[in-house]
Amino acid sequence: MAKGKKSLKGLGARYGIKIRKQYTKVHLQLKGKRTCPECGSAKFGRVAVGIWSCRKCGFKVAGAAYDVKV
Repeated sequence: MAKGKKSLKGLGARYGIKIRKQYTKVHLQLKGKRTCPECGSAKFGRVAVGIWSCRKCGFKVAGAAYDVKV
């Protein structure tokens, strides 16, 4: 498999290129590394849709569904 295509792994040749590109963009944005705005650690992730939490300091914030805007 070519590098950079791992987020499309389960889609195959279905759904058309435009949908697959949009899916890749959102999926990479969702799964990317984030730093906590409170303590600066890299253990900041999504708990549920719109709820982001730091696993180190316990800081929670409500933001967007796929990316946190603090």
